[in-house]
Order: sequence, then C-alpha cells, then structure tokens
Amino acid sequence: MHSTFKIWGPLVNDAKKINFGTIFLIGIPIKGDDQHASAVLVTAGHVLDEIGGETATLLLRRTGKDGTYTPFTYEFKIRDKGAPLYIKHSTADVAVMYINLPDEKLPITVLPPSFLADDARIDHLELHPGDEILCLGFPLFANGTGGFPFLRGGRLASYPLTPMKTIKAWTFDAQIFPGNSGGPVYFHFENRQFGGATHIGSEQGLLGLVIQEIDSLIADFKDKPLNYGVIVPSQFIKETLDKLPPESPYK
Repeated sequence: MHSTFKIWGPLVNDAKKINFGTIFLIGIPIKGDDQHASAVLVTAGHVLDEIGGETATLLLRRTGKDGTYTPFTYEFKIRDKGAPLYIKHSTADVAVMYINLPDEKLPITVLPPSFLADDARIDHLELHPGDEILCLGFPLFANGTGGFPFLRGGRLASYPLTPMKTIKAWTFDAQIFPGNSGGPVYFHFENRQFGGATHIGSEQGLLGLVIQEIDSLIADFKDKPLNYGVIVPSQFIKETLDKLPPESPYK
C-alpha cells in the first residue's frame, strides 16, 4: 500500500483528456550507503508513453498527527526536451525510471529488488493455476480514502508459469479496468504447502505488473467482459531495472 501510487497526465495528442495508471516504487541500494536507497518508479511502458508533455502527476500521501492520510499531487518530469527519462524493456510492456521524491518525510516504502520472485522461487513454492494472488491499482481513476490504491484478489489462470523468459505473460482471474495498468501483482501465503510438507510462516513476493485486460478475439464478443487480466512477469521488471544507470541523478 505504501509503495503504490496513482499517476496521470495529459493524453498524448489530446491534452483535453488524461491518461492514467498505477506505479510502484523499488529501491536500488546506494553503493557505500547501507541506510538509503534510490527510488525507482516502475509501471507499464504504455502508461508513460501515453502521457504527453514533459511532466506527469503522482497522488502522494501525508500522515496526520491523528493517524489519517491526506493525498496531495506531486508533479515530476518524465521527459527532458522531448526525450524520455524512463527506460523501457525491449519486448515487454515495462518501464522504469529514477524519481526525485519530495524532501519531506512521507509514508513511502520502496520495495527491495529481492522482492522480485524469480523462476527458482516460483518453482520452489510450487505456484500453480488456482493460487490466489493480489494486485493493487486505481481502476477507472478511482482511489480509496487517503489516496490509497484498491486491492483486488484473483487466481493464477495460466500454465506453465516458468521459465518466465519463454512464457512472457501470465493471465489471472480478476476484473481489470483502465487505471490498473502498471499495478504490482504479488503473493502472500501463510503456512504454504510445498515439497510434500507444510511450511509454517509466511511467503511473499512480487510476481509482476498488470498490463491489460483480455478481450475475445471475435469482434461480436468484444463488449463481453471476460474478467481476466494479463501480467508481465517479474523477470522482465528485473531486466529493465538492470538497464538503469548504476547511480540515480537525484541525491
């Protein structure tokens, strides 16, 4: 919840409309500094591509003394003289960029890169179709009280899941709307059964991000919701993060 935020900006080629989606933050360790990390914005590539102009807006949150949260808008640059400040994966719908967050102390948590599940973790935990997974997002530009994203649960609906590099995308049984794109998809299991035994404790990890909903391939059924979403697996997020410069331009 504290890593996920709404993003929007003028729609490319039509500034009277807006394009919107979901982003989340990953923290890249700073060399020689064990206490801090550089914030990296992660989202679907099309979310940033379809925002026109130099800047986009995030809906951030402040904490009040009474424990309540107050949302506020924060503008930041996504292009410099027309050149994107974000990096996209060459084949997957993923984009990442270093971001300069406000100096004030805010309730923001950046996820460690180790949170990204790899093939070995997925196989070890024996993830399979039918497992419940969770996603965060801002469907149809809506948000919860205090500016928080909405949580939605669904089930993995595709097979096989690995190797991610070959599979390229997963489906999950959940109703997805415009605005969910870019949102994180993750798992949280308690007392998971795998390897022929029950393992006491919790297992959690980031599986990927939402990129779209699935429609019928037949035109006559395009208006019939299938209530399935598409996930870009975490392998492609990692590969995109690896393309970033080693140090953030923001100190």
